[in-house]
Amino acid sequence: MSERVASHPRTTRSSRGPLLAVALAVVASVAFVPTAAAARPLDRPAQPGGAADPARTDGRAAPTSVAGTADGKRADRAPDMAEAIAEQRGITRDAAEKLLSAENANVRLANQLTAELGASSGGAYLSDGDLVVTVTDATAAAKVTAAGAKARLVARDERQLRTIQRALEAAASEPNTTWGVDPETNQVVVSLPASGAKNAVQRSVARRFGAAVRFETSDGPIQPNVGISSGDSLGGCSVGFTATDFTFNYIITAGHCTQGFPHWTLPNGEDVGPSLESNYPENDFGLVWMNGPSVWATGAINLWNNTSRSIHGWATAVSGLSVCNSGKTTGLRCGSVLKTNVTVNGAGGTVRQMVETNICTLGGDSGGPLFAANTGYALNSHANRKGTQCNATPRTWHQPVGEAINTYQVVIYGAP
Repeated sequence: MSERVASHPRTTRSSRGPLLAVALAVVASVAFVPTAAAARPLDRPAQPGGAADPARTDGRAAPTSVAGTADGKRADRAPDMAEAIAEQRGITRDAAEKLLSAENANVRLANQLTAELGASSGGAYLSDGDLVVTVTDATAAAKVTAAGAKARLVARDERQLRTIQRALEAAASEPNTTWGVDPETNQVVVSLPASGAKNAVQRSVARRFGAAVRFETSDGPIQPNVGISSGDSLGGCSVGFTATDFTFNYIITAGHCTQGFPHWTLPNGEDVGPSLESNYPENDFGLVWMNGPSVWATGAINLWNNTSRSIHGWATAVSGLSVCNSGKTTGLRCGSVLKTNVTVNGAGGTVRQMVETNICTLGGDSGGPLFAANTGYALNSHANRKGTQCNATPRTWHQPVGEAINTYQVVIYGAP
């Protein structure tokens, strides 16, 4: 790395971070490519608040490709997301707009109520935009109803479900297996490959808990979404969220992308900057220092139709939430959150506390943002893809972005 990298107050290292916490934040997404040699880096002051850094302006009317758009247009009312969700769910465009509005209002209430209820709840989920909170007693049900959500009585509370997860964690992990809580059925779901493998360890542990566990069959190997492209011997990923510590600007992306890749450039050869941190496996997030002479943070997500979307904050995902993923290989793809706090035993090791969706993503999409409307949720991590093809029942797992923000002590660029 260059002399300037050594003088950055952060130490280049690989590490594991603490658990997720909630705060406010913002984003950008594009393809970027690692390169072994650093171009001459320049110091640029951070400019949080959503405006392009004037110190980086080079005479062009629009941001460089880090912004992910050709003409700087914005589409803050999420027309593209509404259209994608309408198609994915088989509903009208107007119905999709109403659904997204209702979900956006309910997701933070879900986080608030489940935190307040603690062991009196088995989790929360969204159903056609409505918030449903599972509870184990009448007192908790009254609190949920008073807050404007629906309460549903269940047999198992959060502690019981977590006990099952801990038992699975304590056993020897087997490849291509996952497990996580499904709040709608009040069960821990254990997903095993359809390859004929017996997965005796996971089956034996899970069966001890009877009806509290449900088995599912997964299709295809679970792999990190790093892509190999022509002329790019190290691989390629997608930018996730741009962030700042009010002195420097950064890119937060997948940790398996930054691990072992010392420096990054754009496909057109423009310098981006060096990798500073990698947290993988266990977690999957990493930090890139944006110190290239002609790139800057914009706080926007590429929608892959010459428009972008500004992100006004981040939150913790809830099962049933409509979400979209932006990545350099598949572009904009939308779907739903299936489970949260999922353990994934993939090709690169075990990652925990993942968000599981039914969105198809492929090699090269790693690190790209998972979002809904103007809120960011997570970073693309692993998928059950078959090489360069999606499965008929795709599954992608995403790293919650709040954990990276807490670990690196940054804020998402441009947040109010």
